[in-house]
Amino acid sequence: MSNRKHGVGRTAWMGCVVIAAATASVGGVRSARGTNTTIEVPREGALPDNARSFWVSDSIGITIMNGPGLEFGIGGRTAPAAQLPVYESRRGRGCRHVWVRIGLDAWVCGDYGQLSQSEPNPRRYADVGGAGALPWEYVFVQRYHTHAYRTLQAALSQSTNVEDFEEWEANWGFAVREMAGGGGQRVVRSFSGYFLRRSEVYGASISNFSGAPFQDLAGGEPNIPFGWIAGYFTRVFPAPGARAATEQAERLSRVHVYATTELNGQQWARIGENRWVRADKVRFIAPEPPPELVNVGERERWIDVDLSSQTLLAYEGATPVYATMVSTGGERFPTPAGVFRINSRYAHKNMDNVEARNLPNHFSFADVPFVQFFDNDRGFHGVYWHDQFGVARSHGCVNMAPRDAAWLFNWTSHPLPAGWQSREIAAGQGTLVRVRGEYHGPWGR
Repeated sequence: MSNRKHGVGRTAWMGCVVIAAATASVGGVRSARGTNTTIEVPREGALPDNARSFWVSDSIGITIMNGPGLEFGIGGRTAPAAQLPVYESRRGRGCRHVWVRIGLDAWVCGDYGQLSQSEPNPRRYADVGGAGALPWEYVFVQRYHTHAYRTLQAALSQSTNVEDFEEWEANWGFAVREMAGGGGQRVVRSFSGYFLRRSEVYGASISNFSGAPFQDLAGGEPNIPFGWIAGYFTRVFPAPGARAATEQAERLSRVHVYATTELNGQQWARIGENRWVRADKVRFIAPEPPPELVNVGERERWIDVDLSSQTLLAYEGATPVYATMVSTGGERFPTPAGVFRINSRYAHKNMDNVEARNLPNHFSFADVPFVQFFDNDRGFHGVYWHDQFGVARSHGCVNMAPRDAAWLFNWTSHPLPAGWQSREIAAGQGTLVRVRGEYHGPWGR
């Protein structure tokens, strides 16, 4: 597990090796330090009467505790440069100034910011705007031994001083905080504060695939099973076992399945009149009864992941409300079956294996969006490096298309309050997750 500040990954493989969250503000509030509305945080006593908010000055955000002291559990982390509401102050262990309460059972140390007379900024972190699949632009490093510079000046001068840069590997990905530079020299800045020349990165091709509300997908044939074409070069035949194909089904397209049959040990699915495909090319949606822990009467929200079909269904009680395809772990890096609850949520998180030794190369994906952990370091998250949904190819996490991951992030319980980039959830309180079935195909096919 890496502790490198940039923390990013490699496009050929997907991992759920997690490091610290990415570090820079995106479109957020800049520090109020030095403005005439700021107020110093007191070392003792109550907050000034005119204090309306707390400005986070730390460049990576600050830890939120469940109480005013280090002996209390961690509740989450603020976004960088967040402007948070304030309610009261207390002295407590681990903070030179007073601890400031920013919400219910949520406290930050006054050492890492200033009070302000301005009202809190209600903007939530990592909102998806308009039709965009992701809240930020993502890029990948083009070549091995690319210099990631620590300052803009070093990047513009292409410094050769080894103290001025790190070497990043090809296909490491990250979100772009901003563009900089002049005189024809375009430079991108990562969330972690490193600068790379624009000519040394290439843009990520974000998947356009997404699921949809269950009723919309069922369409005018609600009693007919549906699914998606997951295989490449899926040929459509006029009958099971026919020699000549009549067309090719588009990968990731939705189909209804009107009948299935077996011929010479091969399963076939009818997706229309005189239209048959191999059944293993289709990922069926198959609703199942909820586990006993679900409060059906209260329409409790829960998530069902089917490893055998590589699909996900979100439910309210016994009613499916959203369906999509996913990519779970396979034979080498399985996603274990079981019943879990989401225990932490991150607007973005870095995943890599850069500290692994004796490897010819490493993967590194920074700023992985909409992360929700439910089993140690396994969880749901969006991906910006592949669109092979319906095929197992992760290191144990449940990979989701960006729009699906954003939908799920906004739908599950314990939303991130304004100005937070992550949140811890007490044991047994998060949204229930059931993982069932078994993936039978080869890993990464």
